[in-house]
Amino acid sequence: MSEYIKTRKRYTINYYELNTNLRLKEFMFMLFLQDAATVNAEKNGFGYTWCEENNLGWFLIKYRIELEHYPEDMEYIEIETVCRGASRLFANRDFTIYNPSGEIIGRVASLWALVDMDTKTMIAPQKAKEDFQVFEKREDDLSYKKIKQPEKFDYEKIFDVRFDDLDVNHHANNSNYISWALEALPYEYRMNHSLKNLDIQLKKDISLGQTVVSRATINGLNSIHAVLNQTTGDELGLLEIEWE
Repeated sequence: MSEYIKTRKRYTINYYELNTNLRLKEFMFMLFLQDAATVNAEKNGFGYTWCEENNLGWFLIKYRIELEHYPEDMEYIEIETVCRGASRLFANRDFTIYNPSGEIIGRVASLWALVDMDTKTMIAPQKAKEDFQVFEKREDDLSYKKIKQPEKFDYEKIFDVRFDDLDVNHHANNSNYISWALEALPYEYRMNHSLKNLDIQLKKDISLGQTVVSRATINGLNSIHAVLNQTTGDELGLLEIEWE
């Protein structure tokens, strides 16, 4: 069986996509990854069109991001992505990040779940699409970190879910989770540090009219974040970030 088609796409970094310290906004980086994944899935026959026809949806479960250089002072980055197939319930997708000189500045591993939009239950990709490839592990695969919550958090912010936070699945887009998480950190810390490595574990989604609680704690160049649904008490996601 031949491997899935790769997609490599250029993303111009516009001035309005930079934050106060002139780095690419982290949620924009997440949107770039999501867009590359969407384009690639469509090219390989299991993207938005196929999902709409079969009343299915792809939901991000985990990211492991490792960066040599966070996008800063760059006109653009290029993102190459490919689906690595599925093991049991989860599909695996890899990304490689390039700077304008063509050098690799980062790698990303991700896990995605295929969900029946009526029953809200996960479906094994091979069950929904018989020719969906089987994941084969490689020695150089990135490893997902197990995030251990601290006994207490030092910072907290609360947000209402806005209409513009929602995506085509009518839930808050996964790029919001890093925005909510980082907003709890002190201004000075954000100004003096840039993202190096990141783990995200997404557990539940959230919809319009509900309220998000973002909690964070800092230990030197490491921060841990919990994002919760204040309305229901559910834990929505965990993040652990290594800074430089």
